[in-house]
Amino acid sequence: MKKFHFKQRAVNTPKLPYFRLIIAVIILIIVITSLLFVFHNKQSSESHSETSQSSSQVHNQPKEGKDYTIQYSNSSLIKQSTLNTALKKAGLFDFSYLLNTSDDGGNDAKILVYYNQANQQLIFKFYQNGYQSDKDYQIGGYDLQKQMGIHGLQPSAFNGLPLVYTWENLQTK
Repeated sequence: MKKFHFKQRAVNTPKLPYFRLIIAVIILIIVITSLLFVFHNKQSSESHSETSQSSSQVHNQPKEGKDYTIQYSNSSLIKQSTLNTALKKAGLFDFSYLLNTSDDGGNDAKILVYYNQANQQLIFKFYQNGYQSDKDYQIGGYDLQKQMGIHGLQPSAFNGLPLVYTWENLQTK
């Protein structure tokens, strides 16, 4: 009986893993290119509008030392960061509004802020432009624990309390 020896030949089949890898790379390149195209166009239009907004804001924003002054006192009683956060929430860092002399503005000449440590409250004295004496003011307040404004305060609310913040309008001097 004869023995047959079969020779094995390599079959020319495409290397499947390499073929899939090439297809995946091509798809990935297409996706990245389209994302870059979309984001590039979107950012250029956004940056243009942001630039025009920021340049208009720079010219209209009041400047400390030129338009108003701020003075902190008794800093051992309340942290400046805590005070600033509360004043921002109370709207007392909107200097454009405070300086605005129109009917819908703050029209403020000076703001004094007192600290009631026992009740964790800030008491505000607002002096409007044109005030004649230390008795020409309005009162407001902010509760640090409840993080909300206080209304209906009486003039005695700030008696004996330490002054912690003074804001003064320099445009009316």
